[in-house]
Amino acid sequence: MTPAIETIELSKRFRAPRSLRALALGRAAAPDRTAVDDVSLSIPSGQVFGLLGQNGAGKTTLVRMLTTLLLPTTGRALIDGIDVTQDPRSVRVRVGLVNGDERSFYWRLSGRQNLEFFAALRHLQAAATTATIDRLAGRLGMTEHLDRPFGTLSTGQRQALAIARGLLDEPAIVFMDEPTRSLDPISAQRLRRFVAEVVVGELGRTVVLATHSMPEAETLCDRLAFIQAGRIVATGSVGELRRAIGYGTRCELRLRHAPADVPDLLRGVPGMASLTTSGGEPVGDASTIVARLTMTSDETLPEILRRLVGAGIDVLDCVTSDLSLEEIYLQTLGSPAPSAPRAIAVPAR
Repeated sequence: MTPAIETIELSKRFRAPRSLRALALGRAAAPDRTAVDDVSLSIPSGQVFGLLGQNGAGKTTLVRMLTTLLLPTTGRALIDGIDVTQDPRSVRVRVGLVNGDERSFYWRLSGRQNLEFFAALRHLQAAATTATIDRLAGRLGMTEHLDRPFGTLSTGQRQALAIARGLLDEPAIVFMDEPTRSLDPISAQRLRRFVAEVVVGELGRTVVLATHSMPEAETLCDRLAFIQAGRIVATGSVGELRRAIGYGTRCELRLRHAPADVPDLLRGVPGMASLTTSGGEPVGDASTIVARLTMTSDETLPEILRRLVGAGIDVLDCVTSDLSLEEIYLQTLGSPAPSAPRAIAVPAR
């Protein structure tokens, strides 16, 4: 099956500007800035694919190339098998774009008039557009606000209109660049639910989500790509990324009658990545300690419990949890950018 999106060694470099003074003095031009560097991705249809990276990592530049707003410097990008540079018109009818910093609406027009205007720019039939606008407004909770001037709407309501505009011509692929930026938690949750339940669940669209929100990415995305300095550093599902960085399960144990040399007792347990201990609240007349550890194997915890019980230590509590996406992100991108592409987690496909 043809991927919804495929990029092959896609790169974008920007030429550094030169002032008239620099030209007159014959100064050498500054080196080009590489915003996207040899990115190769394959995204199946019907998935939510997340792009995560720091400011300036190249997420927005990549989205702009895939939506034909920027020409690549080298490499190829295909949307439903169509090359974005060879047939941009056919690509544009297949994609929708939702920006988090939306400034292109006309503030004196109502929300409905804005949507009708943008539908006309895309040569959509007026009768069908009216029905589409009403349907999207209802699903986004915007029906009662649709005929208010855009300038009187809240940030969340404006962003709902931006999503409606991106879906007006029912694109197969929807690109969302920081869609919940500046939104309050309730508005952000409402928009995420709309994406999950309607855009993907009902309409079956492919969504590419560029975001800084770790809860948003962990909740919505089937697969993710971490971008650093324009390069894809790692791709995979949250579970794949968690397993690939070397430790993905945390455990907190509350122990009574434990000696101070608990770390020595547990040293050498296969699959234990880290261990720290600290004092805990006393239970009765006995002191307790809290042991926090990370593990790479399902067999690690049973072996730890066997050693503790065998040493006469009471295990009062045992709580395990997975490494969060934010922790995975920090572990993966916490080091300087590599000199060449590297797959810290699952190799990019």
